[in-house]
Amino acid sequence: MAISAVLTLTLALATGAGDRLLLCRPKVAGDAALARGDAVLEAARKSGRFLDYGVVCEDAAESARAARRVGLAHAVSATAEGRVDGSRYVLVLADSATEAQRAQQTLEVAPGADAVAPLRDGLAKLLGALPPKPGPDPAHVAAWSIAGAGAAAIVAGTVFALQARDAADRANAASDLGAHVRAKNDWERKRTASGVLLGAGGAAVAAGLAWRFAF
Repeated sequence: MAISAVLTLTLALATGAGDRLLLCRPKVAGDAALARGDAVLEAARKSGRFLDYGVVCEDAAESARAARRVGLAHAVSATAEGRVDGSRYVLVLADSATEAQRAQQTLEVAPGADAVAPLRDGLAKLLGALPPKPGPDPAHVAAWSIAGAGAAAIVAGTVFALQARDAADRANAASDLGAHVRAKNDWERKRTASGVLLGAGGAAVAAGLAWRFAF
């Protein structure tokens, strides 16, 4: 079972599971048949956010250490107690870095009642207790903005360069002095604008990329 858990985690992490949570198999107490520990796993599978560790964790601290070993930020440990008057589940969310408990859900399920639905709700509440995802790095946003503005300037400079070439063609093909002068002036303006935009755009792209990847 441990080998299967390692394979599951390795494959999941290889495909990018940074926002997933480690889920330990529930620790069963009392009557195992009444505890219905498999309901925890079924509820977790419906969420799609949990990775089955494949083994039982004794407590939240052990689950946190297991999550830390595989590079996950959070873990959930569970207990399932089977009693004559129903099943009792305790779900505990822990931070892998500190091994501290972040949230807990205790659920009582009557005998014969569906345990998956309330467990799914309990797991959802634990997910709601997770810290918010950090927003984008302001420095990265600024760097990409500069590079994007530079790229836009390069595009505009290229357009002016094409228009300048068209003006030069018109000047060369002009049959009277006035048309030649007008086309020549247009060519000079467009050529200057193109040079400024291409130069500034290239510098901005270089500066933005250097800021993003070199600092």
